[in-house]
Amino acid sequence: MPVLVIFVGPITLKAYDASHRTEVTCEVRSAHTGVGSSRSVKGVGSSSNQVVIETSDCGTLTLRWGVTADNKESIADGFAAGTTWRFEVGAGSYQLHPFLNTIRQAVFVKEFRRA
Repeated sequence: MPVLVIFVGPITLKAYDASHRTEVTCEVRSAHTGVGSSRSVKGVGSSSNQVVIETSDCGTLTLRWGVTADNKESIADGFAAGTTWRFEVGAGSYQLHPFLNTIRQAVFVKEFRRA
């Protein structure tokens, strides 16, 4: 059972999120840059630039699409505290976001716009 949760669960959730998107409206508390990492089943990994967005009502969201070393600071600075944004996220991950945030797993943002 633990093998299913650790290996099959994340793969299934990622596949579900790719075809099931939802839009959420969230108030930003803060945003900061970071570097995320991924690892394949074969043990090969990579790193990517990201912006981590802390919200008061949607938990922690992570933006990677379109984030580069050159633009990550300006993207993070654009998410001023107290502003409201609409984020497109995976529906499955968002449903599980309280649990995912607890175990420090990202809920990834695909698109965003000011609300």
